[in-house]
Amino acid sequence: MGGHSSGGLFPGASGPVDNSLDSGLGGGTIPEAETRASSPEVGSARERLLDEATTDEARRIVKELYRPNAETGDGGTADAIREQLRTGEMVGGKDHIRKGRERLRQIEKILTSNPDHPDRALLERLRDDLEDALGGA
Repeated sequence: MGGHSSGGLFPGASGPVDNSLDSGLGGGTIPEAETRASSPEVGSARERLLDEATTDEARRIVKELYRPNAETGDGGTADAIREQLRTGEMVGGKDHIRKGRERLRQIEKILTSNPDHPDRALLERLRDDLEDALGGA
């Protein structure tokens, strides 16, 4: 497992999710209309990952890890784990460390049982992000 870091799948994401700007791509102060018009990677981390997933299995995992309207980091479980470890308090009243470990086992099982999974690269990135976040737990 990697060390504890502040990054995730979308480096630069930190603090509350701001859907008017794509803080996961470096942040900034670009007006919303300009961001949407000029960036091909518009949308939440959840939306981008769901768009990338080609199988229902990977989509289900993304939906478990990234909830709509999440307010911490990039909106994913790994960033919620990082916040929980940083503050010592549960995020949104949930134990994201436990949830992260459960999803990590699920992803490992899929990757082990299906080495040629069509969404292998995506699942590996999700796994690596969870492992990185859980490195401090």
